[in-house]
Amino acid sequence: MGEFNKIFKELRLKNGYTQDGLADALELSRSSVSMYENGHREPDFDILEKIADFFCVDIDYLIGHSVGQVLNEGEKKIETSYADVELLIARNGKMMSKEQKLRLIQLLSELD
Repeated sequence: MGEFNKIFKELRLKNGYTQDGLADALELSRSSVSMYENGHREPDFDILEKIADFFCVDIDYLIGHSVGQVLNEGEKKIETSYADVELLIARNGKMMSKEQKLRLIQLLSELD
């Protein structure tokens, strides 16, 4: 999962959490937090989503696939690509069909 373990630990430390404290906040075991940080275990999608929401980052940032950056107020500065947008829309894990992509482009072009 790329750089998840390093990014996860960095977010924990930047936000002043111990492994125990973060485990309590996320309703995980401390050993899970430790294994995630050491790269011995990877979280499933639901846990990734919970972690991303907790730290106000997107999942792509968490797994090292985004150039996103967390700002002081919890806002994200992200340079998005078409693939990022597609992943955000297809949260149920299904990829968009060509027709769906064209319809989305049409809808977005109608916005001002």
